[in-house]
Amino acid sequence: MKKILSFISMASLIVMFAMPAQATNGTINTGLTRDTSGGQAPIVKAKWEANPDKYTDDSTSAGAQFTPSGQYQVNKKISVCAIVTDPDGLADVTTSPGAVYADVFYPEGVELGPSHIPLAGQSGLGCGNLMQEDKMSKLAKADGIELFCNKVRNGNNNLPTFNTGYNYDEICAPDGELQKETAAVYCVDKDLSYEDPSGIYSVWAVAQDKVGLQGKLQNDFSYLPLTAFETDFNQVSYGPVRLATHKIISGDLNWDAMNQGKASVRNVGNTRLAMRVQQDDMGFGKTDSNWNVKYDARVGSNAAWSNYWPETTAALSDPLNLSQLDEMDFSIDVSKFPPTHEGDSYTGTMTLSAVSRSHLTCGS
Repeated sequence: MKKILSFISMASLIVMFAMPAQATNGTINTGLTRDTSGGQAPIVKAKWEANPDKYTDDSTSAGAQFTPSGQYQVNKKISVCAIVTDPDGLADVTTSPGAVYADVFYPEGVELGPSHIPLAGQSGLGCGNLMQEDKMSKLAKADGIELFCNKVRNGNNNLPTFNTGYNYDEICAPDGELQKETAAVYCVDKDLSYEDPSGIYSVWAVAQDKVGLQGKLQNDFSYLPLTAFETDFNQVSYGPVRLATHKIISGDLNWDAMNQGKASVRNVGNTRLAMRVQQDDMGFGKTDSNWNVKYDARVGSNAAWSNYWPETTAALSDPLNLSQLDEMDFSIDVSKFPPTHEGDSYTGTMTLSAVSRSHLTCGS
């Protein structure tokens, strides 16, 4: 009996030590295969983008083109719409988990830049990546027909992209699928940021039925380039200036009420930009055909100064990226105070403008 008990005890020990060690914080791979058996995929018959108020765009060219606001934090609202049908019945799409989605992608090859702040829900990845996916809502029959067969067809008929085999006549026919409610119009409103880059945005309308089958139609819209800036100053006072003494007036990075602080500038368009400056002679005139005053300006304290004479326009280095705010510094150097000038005060006019610069490229 003792021998038997010893054997059992030894067997228990062997089992205990033979058990595999349990990993802590282990990585477990998982996977699945989407089951798409049964039925037919939904069909996206047509899709388009438009301004939400009149369902037109901002150009007469085919497709959709949109102009940004050119104002700080004032975004552009657009509508993305599609017409969807399903050979298995529209309920296959309208009943959860079936749905219609709009996927918007950033322009290919365009880097947003370090100052760009994406809107809520947007990826902010740029470089052709997905900006945002939104679920589209089904319009009532009468509203869908009025929108597509009246407003779009009669007011902006080159707006939509049609899937193969479909057109206005087929979709809007008196005995067509919109009338029979075997197809429907789906729409969603979304915001483009005032600082989203100009370029070509790709858009997918994706209809998914209850078993996961999908139909897709792709088109593009253009976010038209707009170069725009604003400043927080409306005067530059050089103050007391001595002869042949380079005097600098520095800006700052604080956005102040107009004319209440040092000079700042910010990009409110959807292109990168270079600031330009022109200044009159403030009454200093010329000696032997040479100006008696010259100026310098720059954007950013680390940028090189750009020199310019009166009545000439200088483009400043260091472009402003999308939504970037930076300081503007100015300087003056007087080589001669003309004796013909009355008094010690000199006044003039400065003009600021901007020119677009290429977007940052991905991987640069």
